Parts: sequence; structure tokens; C-alpha cells
Amino acid sequence: MSRARRFAKKLVYGFRGRFPYFGHTVYFPTGSHIFERACEVGVYEREVVDLILALVEPETTYFDVGTNIGLLSVPVLAVCPSVKVVSIEASPDTLPYLRRTRLEAQTSSNWTIVETAVGAQPGEAEFWSAGGAMGAFDGLRDTGRGGAKQPVRVAVRTLDDIWRECGCPPVSVIKMDIEGGEYHALQGARELITKVKPALVIEWAAANLATYKIAYEMLLSLCAEISYVPCAYTDLVPICTKKQLQVAMRRTETFVLASDDRQVSR
Repeated sequence: MSRARRFAKKLVYGFRGRFPYFGHTVYFPTGSHIFERACEVGVYEREVVDLILALVEPETTYFDVGTNIGLLSVPVLAVCPSVKVVSIEASPDTLPYLRRTRLEAQTSSNWTIVETAVGAQPGEAEFWSAGGAMGAFDGLRDTGRGGAKQPVRVAVRTLDDIWRECGCPPVSVIKMDIEGGEYHALQGARELITKVKPALVIEWAAANLATYKIAYEMLLSLCAEISYVPCAYTDLVPICTKKQLQVAMRRTETFVLASDDRQVSR
């Protein structure tokens, strides 16, 4: 798509507050950073979308943790009709748009939205919100990314609890992008991970992890505890040492974690 056509698309759909995406109508807040990125490249985070579609298995469930406006949920709904999608989002500024997208989706029977943050323990916590447009950077800590934020109180649940509430289905993929909260969310998913062994597609960004005081060694130790091997995307070379993880984080924020007996191949 030419630059002029991309600009025209952004202008028209930006004014309307909705745009077509994988056969669905997706709604978004004014000035949405994620919408603008999707317009620029056609498919938001195309490599991650392709990875998730390659990993998700028929007749299973896909957990999208940190869904935002749904651009990593909608492709699975469109391409994998037998897969149930559980979209987990906490931001009160983003949720109205996500709800409306689901309301108008023909695949809504396969799509559940869970309105909560996730962590190691259930309860309540401050959630830092940028107000909608920069919602991709919202989270349980103010990482300094995405501009000024304001705290709001939100519910916090564990992924184990959500999984049990869904009936303990087979989960083939968990995508997790919650601005540094991934370590604690995995701590609250021990039962799910142990019993189902889903592939984990996770964002690890050094700046976000520093806000949570999560060291490289803690990530590697957690992987060892749950018998998962971390790989940087896209080369998918196993990471075994702190130095390897440091180098990988300079190149990418996307990592794939697979159980020892379900290694991901290129």
C-alpha cells in the first residue's frame, strides 16, 4: 500500500473511530497508537500474528492477556473458527471499545472478554492508564512509556482462576503483553501451565521489567521451574544464560516459551 493510501485510510477510519480488520469491525479510541501502527503496516505486529496463528491448535482455547482493542484476538477468531478466544483486559479506558467490537462480531460465541488485570495473587491494585490513545502502555506499574498516566483501581485475578472459571479447557497458546507484569502473571498460572503446557508468546522489555525490579536471572529461574525453554523471536534459538537473554532483548521484545517436550521449531 502506498504512503498516500495509508494516510487516507488513517484519516478516514481515524475520523470514524472504527476500521475493518480480518473481516471484523474494530473500534478504537481517538488517536489510538495501535490503530495508527496497524494502518501503517496493514496488520498490527504481523510477525506476532503469524506466530500465534502457527501455534494455536484446532478445538483449543487461546488466552490473549493484555488484549487492548483486540488486534491479536481478532485474527485468531477470523482464521481459526474452532478456537475459543479469551481476551483479558483491565483498562477502563480501552474496554468500551473492545466490548463494542465483540458485540458486533459474528464470531462472538467463541469470544469471551474477561475484565481484569492478572497477577500472582487475586485482589485489587492500582492500574496506570494513559487515557485510551496510548493504552498499549497501560499496566500495573507506571513504566514511563506512553506518556503521562493516572492510577485507577482494578480487580486482579490469576490466570489459574480464569482458566478454572472457563472449565479448564485445553489452552494451546497464551499471548502476554502487560508492560512488565508478565513474571507475576506467570506465577499465577502454575496450575494451567503444568497441566496444559501451552506455548507462551510473551513480551519482555528491559525498561518494563526494570520498573517491576525483575532481573534477567529471575526470568530464567522461572522458566527452569516450569520446565520451559525461552527463545527469542524470530530466530527461536534457546536462551540458557543471562548474557544470551541480555543480547536477545536488545534485538526484540517478543519471546516464545515452550515446554521441554513441546519445542517450537522454525
